Amino acid sequence: MTMVSYIVWLIAFVAGVGVSFFVPEATISLGGKFAFIGAWGAVLGFVLYTLCKRRVETAEAEFNENLESLKASQLDLVAGIQANKPAEPVEKPAVKAPEPPPVTAKNEIPLPKGAISAREALEKIAGAPLRANFPLDVWKRYAKSILKDRPFGEVLANLEKLLPAMFPKASGILYMYAGTQTDLRKLYSFGPSVISDASIRPGECASYNSGEIVVCDYSKHDLSGGCTHLHHRPQGISFCAPIEGLEEHFGIFSLQVDALPDNESLDDWHAKVSFVATTFGLYVSNQNLNVRYKEHSIRDNLTGLFNRRYMEESLAREIAAATRHKTPIGLIMLYPDSIAEIQKTKGRHAVEQLLWELGQRLPGYIRTEDIPCRYDGEMFCIILPGADLKITRQRAEKIRHEISQLQIAYGAGVLATPLSLGVAVMPAHAADGGSLLYMAEASLRHAMQAGGNRVTIADALINR
Repeated sequence: MTMVSYIVWLIAFVAGVGVSFFVPEATISLGGKFAFIGAWGAVLGFVLYTLCKRRVETAEAEFNENLESLKASQLDLVAGIQANKPAEPVEKPAVKAPEPPPVTAKNEIPLPKGAISAREALEKIAGAPLRANFPLDVWKRYAKSILKDRPFGEVLANLEKLLPAMFPKASGILYMYAGTQTDLRKLYSFGPSVISDASIRPGECASYNSGEIVVCDYSKHDLSGGCTHLHHRPQGISFCAPIEGLEEHFGIFSLQVDALPDNESLDDWHAKVSFVATTFGLYVSNQNLNVRYKEHSIRDNLTGLFNRRYMEESLAREIAAATRHKTPIGLIMLYPDSIAEIQKTKGRHAVEQLLWELGQRLPGYIRTEDIPCRYDGEMFCIILPGADLKITRQRAEKIRHEISQLQIAYGAGVLATPLSLGVAVMPAHAADGGSLLYMAEASLRHAMQAGGNRVTIADALINR
């Protein structure tokens, strides 16, 4: 079956389907149309089968005829050889078959104009150096430290070894945010030249707004990247790449070189800058997620203070250290006295606003090493490592005084509350963490029952 026959058959089938489609249903029902299409396809299929079968039979007949002809010619050849064969064969010494002549330029297939042979191509590849300078050993150490999520200092140390090897004769600088999103500070620089300031604003680098690698060839005005922070050495070629990950911006990597190496192109360096910026950005993003997850697991959602689980772990750790070094440890429990009144008059949202304000202010009234926590509901707890009874009591009085003066704007009114505080110290009032918590909480209850706005020491409970 030829291609023309198949096309004619296909057109006939499609025509039948089209005819059934355009016939109104009043003449032929939908089921009748499907029956017609099936019958039409069966008829055409039978025709196609008949044509193919006839074609195959013709091909088989031609093949058999050619095969018989070939057999007859072979028989004639054998008969002719036997007729010319001598009566008594004469033994002849074995003659070594001649070696095939070496392939020379005369019997080689001519190559197209400008082409070279495979042998010449292999010789050139074997003798040519690598096109791009890529320090594989240093890169492996850097990549391994990232994949194993090593500490930031270790990854940065491997990056400091990688950059000069990957970008020879170039100068570069790596910027990261320093606590705020308004300034970028130099984290690391390399190379023989200073290309930018130690601190820049994000808007000074075009890669910050574009989110892509910006290339500037100072010999061509059409490749001006717009990175104004590279004013120290505006010559040669510069690259600026954003350090990003998960739609967050962490820093900028800038690079400047007077001239690219002879065996490397602009695309080679663009790719290498992309390797560095992408891998480092993903690493920083992963580290950032780990920190956020850890903070979320140990922080109270409303106040931002440490949660009770972290408080219990910290107390056990500090108790063990205090026992080992024979040092005291103080504990303060506090409760806002006006919670019930604020809940009744202003609602739960006002209570949450007050608790949030307390969570923001408590860290400012204590030492850096102290641990403020939300203990239970509206009750707060502060662990004071190394603090004796005098220091712990003074700290509690300071907190009571500061919070009692606090006026928090809320709608048309203000939120204010005095505090009840309970103080206990180990080893003066307790011998372990559980006893210390119990004595501090019991002291707090005593202060609340006595009218509030006061500090109660666990001594009062022991003396009773």
